[in-house]
Amino acid sequence: MLEGKKGTLSWLALPCQFLDRPVPSPCAVWSCTSRPLVTEWHRSPSSLLLLIPGKHSTRSGCSLPTVNDLEACAASVIESHAHRQLKRTQMRLLGKAAHPDGSMEVRVSVGNSEDLWHLYNFILVGDLVLTKTRRKVPRENALGTLAAEMKMLNLEVEVKHIAFTPDELRIQGVNKKENSFVKTGAHHTLTVHASPPQEVRITKPEWDTICEDRLKDACDESGKADTAAVLMSFGDAQVILLTPSFMHIKARVEVNISKKHKNDGKARDKSIERFFKQSLDALTTHVDFEKTKLVLLCSPGHVREEFYTYIREVTQRVDHGPLREMFLNLSKFLLVKVSSTTISGLKEALSDPAVAQRMESTKCLDDIRMWEKFQDTMNKDPDRCVYTPQYVYYAAMAGAVGGLMISDDVFRSENPTERRFFLSLVNFVRESGASTVNVFSSKHVTGEQLTQLGSVAAVLRFSCPEIDEMEVVPEFLASKEVEEFIRANATSRVTV
Repeated sequence: MLEGKKGTLSWLALPCQFLDRPVPSPCAVWSCTSRPLVTEWHRSPSSLLLLIPGKHSTRSGCSLPTVNDLEACAASVIESHAHRQLKRTQMRLLGKAAHPDGSMEVRVSVGNSEDLWHLYNFILVGDLVLTKTRRKVPRENALGTLAAEMKMLNLEVEVKHIAFTPDELRIQGVNKKENSFVKTGAHHTLTVHASPPQEVRITKPEWDTICEDRLKDACDESGKADTAAVLMSFGDAQVILLTPSFMHIKARVEVNISKKHKNDGKARDKSIERFFKQSLDALTTHVDFEKTKLVLLCSPGHVREEFYTYIREVTQRVDHGPLREMFLNLSKFLLVKVSSTTISGLKEALSDPAVAQRMESTKCLDDIRMWEKFQDTMNKDPDRCVYTPQYVYYAAMAGAVGGLMISDDVFRSENPTERRFFLSLVNFVRESGASTVNVFSSKHVTGEQLTQLGSVAAVLRFSCPEIDEMEVVPEFLASKEVEEFIRANATSRVTV
């Protein structure tokens, strides 16, 4: 950390570990009677620079801020802003309109990682997307020479490629409407951030039931932030948020734990306390305990019990703020013994009967139960289980499908025939009336397992041993039979 003075300003350069934390806009000023005001901040590749007035009013009069003042001010600004971001509601539907040509226009406001995940599944190659974006445009200066200037523009692009990270969505495409700065056909990449909220307009040439369901789920607050989990062993912890459609590792904590024999064990006790403190900070930063219905503390051994005791002792002494909120929601904590601190340990925790009982009110429980039913049937009666597109298709044609599981990644396929086949399969199974359909998220623990089986599987109402004896058809999705199936079961605007 560095500090200095320039004119009437004091400044503090925070090291790079602060850069992965949410930072408020300059207008989001934090202050109290004994701390300086942050009036401006600047981001650099290695630090965060906070500018503070050289003189400021406190109860004790005017004085320059000390290093401790600057540290406390910076940490409070960033932490309070991060906690406010957690309070944000779900994706908002701002407008929806059908056009005479059959296309559908949707306007939404997005502002967190799960919103980006829903948007990633909603937008397809060929859609039109409009939002605010920055672009360098040439301008002529006073000397008559051209110079690049960064401008904020509203651009609409036809999507060519889309990439997702929990922090941003990058939409590559070509400009469709010429303006004073960008020609039609010019390539541009739109960036939609997880924060702050951003308005996006999507025009889809084809509208189907999967689009409708995805939009409904995205705007349904009841499905947000169902479960938080902490996978931990001594010195290592991960904070994970689980929703019906998304699994996001929000924070990792790594602390070297001293050996027991050093300094009569005092060094070990201090390192464990430091580890617990950092883990607690990660929980309060990334989990909204008012909305989260369940918090799982998962570990081998007894570290989860010790961490829970530490949480209770620390939070009960606090009268306000995130720690007080955590204390009031300690009843939501559930301690689960697992054999691993990897994602396989999380799968183990979700299969625990005690966890399933507590998750009764969470939406992702349906997917977990469906997957467990498939695994149980596979062990006891394998003739009533099929997977991969070809075998599931023939089971559906025989009217045998009792429960269909399909990964949402198939609806993002850039191959239109593949995408329409799976859409037609979902429509066909739903219209049979005797089947349930579960669309698994490929970013969820259950969805990852389904992807390994070809992204689609089914539990059958009766055995179909003849299906297993069928030969695998090369390029099945490109066959004439699939073309006819799509024509008969896809939306009326789809042609193959």
